[in-house]
Amino acid sequence: MKTWTFCMFIGCALLAGCGGGGGVTAPAEVAGTWGADCTQPFVKFDGAKITVFPDKATYDLKSAALAGGQLTVAYDTAQGAVSEVYLLQGQTLRLDHGTYGGSQATWHKAPMNKCP
Repeated sequence: MKTWTFCMFIGCALLAGCGGGGGVTAPAEVAGTWGADCTQPFVKFDGAKITVFPDKATYDLKSAALAGGQLTVAYDTAQGAVSEVYLLQGQTLRLDHGTYGGSQATWHKAPMNKCP
């Protein structure tokens, strides 16, 4: 019985360490808070979560991938599924385009810096 309890404990600890087994986390290169003006940040990538400051809301990431300087993330909001593409250029990050509840949008946002 002790062995079974110990194995269950270890299994739960491993799942907790992986964010519940989902395995989706923002790439380390973009972890943190970003904003063109850090007194009013725009977005925060924190492990398996994304916080969108204009919405004042935090969402679970469904996917997050960085390839060739292009960060693609997906998450669900009360208004529907969201997919966004950010461009990582040197030390800046810029929201380029996205799909919001089935509607596409192209953005001309100012490049963001990582906030302290």
